Amino acid sequence: MKTEHIQHIVSEVIRRLAIRLGADGSRGNLITVFTGATVSFKEAIQQVGGLSLEGYRIQLVFSKAAEDLYGQVVRDQLVDFPHISNLDPTKWIAALQKARAVVVPLLSMNTVSKVSQLAADNVPTNLILHALIWGKAVFAARDGADPDGGHWQKNLGAQPQNPALRQAILEKINVVETYGCHLTDTHQLRQITRDFLAAGKDPNSEYPLKTTEKYRSTLQHSAKMVTAADIRQAHLMGSDLRLAPGSVITPLARDLARQFEVAFLAK
Repeated sequence: MKTEHIQHIVSEVIRRLAIRLGADGSRGNLITVFTGATVSFKEAIQQVGGLSLEGYRIQLVFSKAAEDLYGQVVRDQLVDFPHISNLDPTKWIAALQKARAVVVPLLSMNTVSKVSQLAADNVPTNLILHALIWGKAVFAARDGADPDGGHWQKNLGAQPQNPALRQAILEKINVVETYGCHLTDTHQLRQITRDFLAAGKDPNSEYPLKTTEKYRSTLQHSAKMVTAADIRQAHLMGSDLRLAPGSVITPLARDLARQFEVAFLAK
């Protein structure tokens, strides 16, 4: 028997065993977006494979840079995991509508810059931005984009870091967070994604609308999206927010509202 036949049999046995142990895809779809970052590459692949074993269906998407750098390597390393497939880039809208969340295992500085400026010039950035607009959870490993990460110091060596550039990058990262993106370290990506989704958290309904006023002032919020900046402003003014019908509350805004006790009131 040829070596490749033996490897195929072993892979199939592992795949079927994983399904019996709970990796059955019953927890829903996760769109997994690979950008061009390379920091913590091996760990990122392990995190994606772990989400497959948790029972999620993984749909892979690559930016052009990511595809050129390691697209086939990622597919090869994930081939033994069940319920992992490539997303048809012409059908990304339909796929996003069905997905429970978007996961970015390798977030690049380039992607952070684009998303912070609402620049959707390819399928990966369209997926991330539209997920945030629609109130879907977005989880991203920030290692490759964080100027305070250990890899930056390692690459610079004895050379000093440009403070203005560092501050500019951190500001863009902060903007992405205010949009509602959950940023984390690569090694925590699986756990944070799993725990958030397992808790049944829905960015649009986790913080219920209230129909009765508190003894506080009220700010009229006419925009369709409620961001962390809106919550901070309401908190500073000691006010609650009155929302228009169909308003979308970003995950970070919801968390801050709970922390600052800012209530959402229905019109």
